[in-house]
Amino acid sequence: MTIQSNRPTRLILAALLGASLGGTAAVAQEASDTDLTAQVQEMQPEIDPAPENISDLVSDLSGPGVAIPIEGLPEDASFETRTVSELAESGDGSDNTLALDSALARSQTRLDMLQTQISGVDAINKVLSDAGYSADEVIGVYQTDKGSFTVLIDDRV
Repeated sequence: MTIQSNRPTRLILAALLGASLGGTAAVAQEASDTDLTAQVQEMQPEIDPAPENISDLVSDLSGPGVAIPIEGLPEDASFETRTVSELAESGDGSDNTLALDSALARSQTRLDMLQTQISGVDAINKVLSDAGYSADEVIGVYQTDKGSFTVLIDDRV
Protein backbone atom coordinates (compact mmCIF):
# COMPACT_ATOMS: atom_id res chain seq x y z
CA MET A 1 0.00 0.00 0.00
CA THR A 2 1.36 3.42 -0.95
CA ILE A 3 0.54 6.42 1.20
CA GLN A 4 0.42 9.65 -0.75
CA SER A 5 1.04 13.02 0.81
CA ASN A 6 -1.61 15.65 0.40
CA ARG A 7 0.66 18.68 0.03
CA PRO A 8 -2.04 21.39 0.18
CA THR A 9 -3.42 19.94 3.42
CA ARG A 10 0.09 19.71 4.84
CA LEU A 11 0.71 23.36 3.98
CA ILE A 12 -2.51 24.52 5.59
CA LEU A 13 -1.81 22.52 8.73
CA ALA A 14 1.74 23.86 8.83
CA ALA A 15 0.43 27.43 8.46
CA LEU A 16 -2.06 26.94 11.27
CA LEU A 17 0.57 25.35 13.50
CA GLY A 18 3.05 28.12 12.73
CA ALA A 19 0.48 30.80 13.50
CA SER A 20 -0.46 29.15 16.78
CA LEU A 21 3.18 28.99 17.81
CA GLY A 22 3.73 32.65 16.95
CA GLY A 23 6.20 31.99 14.13
CA THR A 24 6.30 31.11 10.48
CA ALA A 25 9.64 29.36 10.19
CA ALA A 26 8.02 25.96 9.65
CA VAL A 27 5.82 27.38 6.91
CA ALA A 28 8.73 29.11 5.19
CA GLN A 29 10.53 25.79 4.91
CA GLU A 30 7.51 24.14 3.28
CA ALA A 31 6.38 26.77 0.79
CA SER A 32 7.18 30.10 -0.74
CA ASP A 33 5.11 33.19 0.14
CA THR A 34 3.22 32.81 -3.14
CA ASP A 35 2.28 29.20 -2.41
CA LEU A 36 1.14 30.08 1.10
CA THR A 37 -0.95 33.02 -0.11
CA ALA A 38 -2.69 30.76 -2.62
CA GLN A 39 -3.41 28.22 0.12
CA VAL A 40 -4.85 30.84 2.48
CA GLN A 41 -7.03 32.25 -0.31
CA GLU A 42 -8.41 28.76 -0.96
CA MET A 43 -9.39 28.59 2.72
CA GLN A 44 -11.47 31.80 2.47
CA PRO A 45 -15.17 31.03 2.10
CA GLU A 46 -16.83 32.21 -1.08
CA ILE A 47 -19.91 34.33 -0.79
CA ASP A 48 -22.82 32.03 -1.45
CA PRO A 49 -26.13 33.71 -2.17
CA ALA A 50 -29.11 32.98 0.01
CA PRO A 51 -31.30 30.26 -1.45
CA GLU A 52 -34.03 31.37 -3.83
CA ASN A 53 -36.31 28.39 -3.23
CA ILE A 54 -36.72 25.25 -1.10
CA SER A 55 -34.65 23.12 -3.50
CA ASP A 56 -31.72 25.54 -3.13
CA LEU A 57 -32.08 25.41 0.65
CA VAL A 58 -32.11 21.60 0.71
CA SER A 59 -28.97 21.65 -1.42
CA ASP A 60 -27.29 24.12 0.98
CA LEU A 61 -28.21 22.03 4.00
CA SER A 62 -26.83 18.91 2.33
CA GLY A 63 -23.66 20.68 1.21
CA PRO A 64 -21.01 22.80 2.86
CA GLY A 65 -23.26 24.57 5.30
CA VAL A 66 -25.73 27.31 5.93
CA ALA A 67 -23.78 29.98 7.69
CA ILE A 68 -21.06 32.55 7.38
CA PRO A 69 -18.65 33.06 10.27
CA ILE A 70 -20.54 35.03 12.91
CA GLU A 71 -17.47 36.34 14.72
CA GLY A 72 -16.26 39.75 13.63
CA LEU A 73 -19.42 41.02 11.97
CA PRO A 74 -19.09 44.71 11.18
CA GLU A 75 -20.76 47.06 13.67
CA ASP A 76 -22.77 48.67 10.86
CA ALA A 77 -23.87 45.40 9.25
CA SER A 78 -27.35 45.40 7.77
CA PHE A 79 -29.62 42.40 8.00
CA GLU A 80 -32.77 41.26 6.29
CA THR A 81 -34.91 38.25 7.11
CA ARG A 82 -36.33 35.66 4.73
CA THR A 83 -38.59 32.83 5.68
CA VAL A 84 -39.06 29.29 4.47
CA SER A 85 -42.62 30.29 3.51
CA GLU A 86 -41.20 32.97 1.18
CA LEU A 87 -38.86 30.40 -0.38
CA ALA A 88 -41.78 28.02 -0.91
CA GLU A 89 -43.74 30.74 -2.70
CA SER A 90 -40.86 31.39 -5.11
CA GLY A 91 -40.32 27.70 -5.81
CA ASP A 92 -41.22 25.52 -8.74
CA GLY A 93 -44.57 24.51 -7.25
CA SER A 94 -43.44 21.07 -6.06
CA ASP A 95 -43.81 20.13 -2.41
CA ASN A 96 -40.31 19.73 -1.00
CA THR A 97 -41.40 19.62 2.64
CA LEU A 98 -40.19 16.07 3.26
CA ALA A 99 -36.81 16.74 1.62
CA LEU A 100 -36.42 19.94 3.67
CA ASP A 101 -37.34 18.24 6.94
CA SER A 102 -34.88 15.44 6.20
CA ALA A 103 -32.08 17.91 5.35
CA LEU A 104 -32.80 19.91 8.53
CA ALA A 105 -32.64 16.74 10.63
CA ARG A 106 -29.27 15.78 9.10
CA SER A 107 -27.94 19.31 9.74
CA GLN A 108 -29.26 19.63 13.29
CA THR A 109 -25.83 19.74 14.98
CA ARG A 110 -24.62 22.53 12.69
CA LEU A 111 -27.88 24.39 13.13
CA ASP A 112 -27.64 24.11 16.94
CA MET A 113 -24.13 25.60 16.80
CA LEU A 114 -25.31 28.40 14.50
CA GLN A 115 -28.28 29.20 16.73
CA THR A 116 -26.05 29.28 19.82
CA GLN A 117 -23.66 31.69 18.09
CA ILE A 118 -26.52 33.91 16.94
CA SER A 119 -27.97 34.13 20.44
CA GLY A 120 -24.82 36.09 21.39
CA VAL A 121 -25.01 38.62 18.51
CA ASP A 122 -27.12 41.61 19.55
CA ALA A 123 -27.56 43.01 16.03
CA ILE A 124 -29.04 39.77 14.70
CA ASN A 125 -31.19 39.26 17.80
CA LYS A 126 -32.66 42.75 17.40
CA VAL A 127 -33.60 42.05 13.78
CA LEU A 128 -35.10 38.71 14.78
CA SER A 129 -37.01 40.21 17.69
CA ASP A 130 -38.34 43.06 15.54
CA ALA A 131 -39.62 40.47 13.03
CA GLY A 132 -41.16 38.33 15.78
CA TYR A 133 -38.64 35.48 15.66
CA SER A 134 -35.86 34.06 17.85
CA ALA A 135 -32.42 32.53 17.27
CA ASP A 136 -33.96 29.05 17.66
CA GLU A 137 -35.79 29.54 14.35
CA VAL A 138 -32.73 30.55 12.30
CA ILE A 139 -31.56 27.98 9.77
CA GLY A 140 -29.04 30.05 7.84
CA VAL A 141 -27.09 33.28 7.63
CA TYR A 142 -25.86 34.37 4.23
CA GLN A 143 -23.70 37.30 3.19
CA THR A 144 -24.64 39.11 0.02
CA ASP A 145 -22.10 40.36 -2.48
CA LYS A 146 -22.92 43.89 -1.28
CA GLY A 147 -21.88 43.08 2.30
CA SER A 148 -25.32 42.87 3.87
CA PHE A 149 -26.64 39.69 5.47
CA THR A 150 -29.74 37.56 5.00
CA VAL A 151 -31.01 35.64 8.03
CA LEU A 152 -33.08 32.65 6.95
CA ILE A 153 -35.88 31.63 9.32
CA ASP A 154 -37.93 28.47 9.50
CA ASP A 155 -41.32 30.04 10.14
CA ARG A 156 -43.10 26.70 9.91
CA VAL A 157 -42.33 25.95 13.56
